[in-house]
Amino acid sequence: MIEKLIRSIKRRGLSGTLHISLVVMLSALGKRFTWRRDHYSPSYFVNRRNNRQTLVIVLAGYKSYLWPATLRQLEKYAPDDADFCVASAGKRSAALEKMCERNGWSYLSVSRNAPGIALNKAIEFHPSADYIFKLDEDIIVGKDFFSLLRQGYDYAWKDSLLEPGFCAPVLNVNGISYRHFLRELKLEEEYRQEFGQLIARCDGLPVHSQANTAWWLWRNTLPFNEKAARFAQHETRYSLCGTRFSIGAILFRRSFIEQVGGFKSAWSPGVLGVDEDVLCRDCVSQSRPMYIIENVLSGHFSFYYQESLMREKLPELSALDPETFPAEDFALSTQTRSTWMSKLGLGGGA
Repeated sequence: MIEKLIRSIKRRGLSGTLHISLVVMLSALGKRFTWRRDHYSPSYFVNRRNNRQTLVIVLAGYKSYLWPATLRQLEKYAPDDADFCVASAGKRSAALEKMCERNGWSYLSVSRNAPGIALNKAIEFHPSADYIFKLDEDIIVGKDFFSLLRQGYDYAWKDSLLEPGFCAPVLNVNGISYRHFLRELKLEEEYRQEFGQLIARCDGLPVHSQANTAWWLWRNTLPFNEKAARFAQHETRYSLCGTRFSIGAILFRRSFIEQVGGFKSAWSPGVLGVDEDVLCRDCVSQSRPMYIIENVLSGHFSFYYQESLMREKLPELSALDPETFPAEDFALSTQTRSTWMSKLGLGGGA
C-alpha cells in the first residue's frame, strides 16, 4: 500500500495523488449511497416461502378497486410450483395481508414508497428463486400466462442465442405491443381510422394519453380469456423490442438483476418509472435483449391520464365480460345494463 502510494506521488505529484484519492473516495461513497437508496428501507415481511425456483412478485397497494379483477385472476391461475410475494411500497395493507394468508403467499411492506426497493427486498427474501415474474396490480393475466411466458423466455434464448434481459407478454394498452394486439385481431385499419397513424413508441401516443383509446382497446380485448386463448393457440413466437418497454408484466432471472445491481429508485420517494427506465438501459448495455412473447396476451388497465375514465367504465367492462370483471363487484344496474348493451348492438343484456 505504501509502495503504491509512493509510486503514485512520483508519477503524479502530491497534489495529483491527493486529487485521485479524493475522486476514488467520492466514487466509492457514491456507490455506497446509491446501493442504500436502491436496497434499504425498514420493512415488514410475512414469510410463507417454500424455497421454489420460480417467484412471482406482485406490486400492489394503491388500486384496490381493481383487485376483484386483477388479483382474482392471479388467485385463479397461480401456478403450484411458484412462491408468491405481494409487495407494497410506502404502505401496509391489511386487505392484502388477508388475501396472502388465504392463498399461502408471502406479504412484504417497505416503508419507503419506492417500487425498486420493494422488488429488491422481495428478491432478497426469496434466495432460492431463479426465474422471477414481476407483475403490477393493474395487470390481468390469463390461464396459461406463467407457463407460456416461461416457454417464450427459453425459446427466445435458444433461438436467438442471446439470453433475454426480460420477456414480456403482449399488453393491450401499451405503446409498443398494441401493434401486435391489433395485428392478431385484425383491427389495425379500424384503429387507424379512429385514432390516426399506427406508431410504436414508449410514450406520447393516443394509447398512452387518450382515455377513449384505452376504452376502445379494452372493448376489443373482452372477453379476456377468449382473446388470451386466441393468442395462445399459436406456436411460441417472439419479437425484439428495441426501445424502452413497460415492465408491468415481465419475467427475468435472478443472475441478471444481481449483475446490474438490482432495480433502481429515485432519490425522492414516490417517483415512478425509474426502475423501468434503468432496467431497459441495463438490458442494452449488458447485451440482454428485451423480448415480447407474441403468443401471450395480458391486459394493462390504463395509463395515468386514462385511469379516471376507465374506472368509470368498469361496470361496462363487467357487462361485456363478467368472468374477468365480476358482476358482484362491478355490475351496472339491470336497467342501465340493458340500455347500454342495446346501444352497443349486443341485445337486451340478459
